[in-house]
Amino acid sequence: MHDAKQRLFFALWPDASTSGALATIAQEVAVESGGRATAPGNVHLTLAFLGDQPAHIACDLSAAASRISAPAFDLVFDKVESWRKTAIAWAGVRSVPPPLVALHDSVARLLLATEIEPDNLPFAVHVTLARRVVTAVRRPLAPPLTWHVAAFALVASELSSAGARYRVLSSWPLIGNA
Repeated sequence: MHDAKQRLFFALWPDASTSGALATIAQEVAVESGGRATAPGNVHLTLAFLGDQPAHIACDLSAAASRISAPAFDLVFDKVESWRKTAIAWAGVRSVPPPLVALHDSVARLLLATEIEPDNLPFAVHVTLARRVVTAVRRPLAPPLTWHVAAFALVASELSSAGARYRVLSSWPLIGNA
């Protein structure tokens, strides 16, 4: 029997306040760059993109991810830049917190244990703000935006002519959050 596929990824999913702040910055950067702002409900930081996977694998990934133990941390976005090749404007960090690196490594080990090959792009700590940018952007983000990262999530991406719609399938709190 043919198993349906889902586009999956692990991500840091912002709380409502951080999501709103990033959405506001995305609107500003879209105007500045001539691009299309990321939809407010789609703002996230990708930990690992898994691509199209059999739909049943989400349960196995959720069970495995629930065993990851990692501390909460602050992520300070202090710059806005763009990539010409992909026409994407993004918010980034000058200093990557060690707990984020450890969480990324834990997710990578989980994927290897479940025999899923994530994309082999280097981990670029960024939040996509706008797509199809026509004017390059490179500046400090002033004032910087601090995101208290309290959880990570497994997300499904559904593509349509209206764009991507993301749906959090499962999420797990990080240690140090009540």
